[in-house]
Amino acid sequence: MSEIIIDIETIPDLEYGREHLNLDGLSDEDIIRAMTFRFLQKTGSEFPPLNMHKIITISLLMVSSEITAIKTFSIKEQTEEEMLKSLHKELNKDASKLISWNGLIFDIPVILFRSMLYELVSSDLLLSSSKHIDLKYEISFGQTDKIQGLGTVSKQLGSSGKPIDSGKMVWDMYTDKAFSEIAEYCESDVINTYLIYLSYQLLKLKINRGQKKKQLDNLHDCIQERNPNHLALIEKS
Repeated sequence: MSEIIIDIETIPDLEYGREHLNLDGLSDEDIIRAMTFRFLQKTGSEFPPLNMHKIITISLLMVSSEITAIKTFSIKEQTEEEMLKSLHKELNKDASKLISWNGLIFDIPVILFRSMLYELVSSDLLLSSSKHIDLKYEISFGQTDKIQGLGTVSKQLGSSGKPIDSGKMVWDMYTDKAFSEIAEYCESDVINTYLIYLSYQLLKLKINRGQKKKQLDNLHDCIQERNPNHLALIEKS
């Protein structure tokens, strides 16, 4: 049985803007500006509501006694529907636990809503909060607004942090069709989340220092084979 660390990258739902907000005929950039202004008016924030996100990348880091592996589904190769089908299929294999950073607040609700749009059947793991560890929620005892983001916390715990400052830059990469860079960014998030998870396991006496080192060694080998650019994330850990 494997533990799976998950992260997604999204853009605003442009199709909804075109069809239902009378924005058809505008450029993607103008649709974004118009939708962002509406979000700001209605919610006081430019960040889209959970149901207004479209998934463009999903990264998984799978860890078990046999493997440490990263798998990413990207809009470069698949439609959003295909990515979600691939995700549910992967989670239905032998995953016993899902680990995220802010996943209960963002990633999982977005995944479930977008899956509903395509009338997909969800994997059980996504529907069971008892099998999900949201590290941001756990570490802050539910005070998620009182703790800083993944980049800051991962740096404090020994990582080099996030390779770009803000998820807002994902839109810029998307418009530049830099899909490989978005995938790399998403993978860096699951790696940083896993590093925090190892420290959390050590805190709770689920593992000892020797076991943590072994898991870091396995992660190093995985990264070395998949994308050595990620090695900077674990150099201090």
